[in-house]
Amino acid sequence: MPKKKPLASDISSAPKSPGKSGGFKTAEYNEVALSAQLVEIRLLKSNFVAEPEFSSVQDETNLSFGREVVSCFFKHGDPTVAAIFNYHVYGKRGRTKLLKCEAEYVVIYSVPTLAAEEAARGFCRNVGVFAAYPYFRAHVAQLAWGAGITLPPLPAIASTAHIPPKKRSEDAAAATIEQE
Repeated sequence: MPKKKPLASDISSAPKSPGKSGGFKTAEYNEVALSAQLVEIRLLKSNFVAEPEFSSVQDETNLSFGREVVSCFFKHGDPTVAAIFNYHVYGKRGRTKLLKCEAEYVVIYSVPTLAAEEAARGFCRNVGVFAAYPYFRAHVAQLAWGAGITLPPLPAIASTAHIPPKKRSEDAAAATIEQE
């Protein structure tokens, strides 16, 4: 019997994801990460506006980029976890927004049916954002090409969730001691 995939409406009506604290054990997360399989990445909605004057002043515009987790859906005993991610690019000249591209993607993974809920959600939030981003980059490039504008490639995204804080170097510590 084929696995039932969650519908986008199930995911968008799911409760918002809890904060970035996680709430899962490393072993639980690793169990999900080692067995998860990507099922689907799907564009849910897109909004693109390139004002006519953008092409004549695009060298003077400031581009900004962002992403967020809109929602994450997992029910204990269900073999899938899914999240909706929103990405955006804005081009502003002063306070005027001349370029806007926003898109939402759903990313669905199959996971062990007995996976810990927070570990499954944490995995999907952490990994899914990277899985859908290349699709957004390609989408922006295609829309910009269709609008006859030239944009630089979108920057890579990085995760800071699991990067330990930097330790003070011994030289910096020694300099501090000498100043005292």
